Amino acid sequence: MKIAVFGANGAIGTHFIKSALKEGHDLHLYSRKKIDLADSTKTKLFIGELSDFETIREAIKDTDAVVSFLGPALKYSYPGMPITNGHENIIRAMKELNVSRFITIATPAVKFEKDKSSIITIMPKIMARLFMPKPYKEIVAVGKLTKSSRLDWTIIRFLAPVDGEPTGNVKVSFGDKKIGFKITRADIAGFALKELTHPEYIRSMPIIGS
Repeated sequence: MKIAVFGANGAIGTHFIKSALKEGHDLHLYSRKKIDLADSTKTKLFIGELSDFETIREAIKDTDAVVSFLGPALKYSYPGMPITNGHENIIRAMKELNVSRFITIATPAVKFEKDKSSIITIMPKIMARLFMPKPYKEIVAVGKLTKSSRLDWTIIRFLAPVDGEPTGNVKVSFGDKKIGFKITRADIAGFALKELTHPEYIRSMPIIGS
């Protein structure tokens, strides 16, 4: 599979690249800056801003799927809506190029119609609105854009990513099952890769934890 990866130089993206290359996939990596390519024969780097539609389009061209690990800055406020605008450009390019499979990330602050009332579906929204209103606004906007895109999307939600090696212990909930809030970034990347190759949550928003 040929996969376009946005947020390629982030912590989750780095784990994803490593795992995807190990499985033999070809990758188009989108980054704001130059990054070391683990395998130059299986990767192609595209450098640009999230506002650069033409470069985003080139990165997505000839791919089978797109995965985004882009997330808002964890600050009380900041100028603009860069992550939202980036998703607008990604979705627009995918539609123009007839690429339908899209995976992106969010927190449980973004609601899904299948969610059941529980700590993990209620608390994140309250906390985010109080302490990080701008990131909350962006992540909700990204969720709305993705859900209305008519693509074959999956929004992977998680609450407390931590560093560490992959454990393989990934549990899925929609508020109906108790799961640990902490999950390694390596496990998030592994879940995204598995969902690309063996889709189980198309047009769904699983909350993952340990």
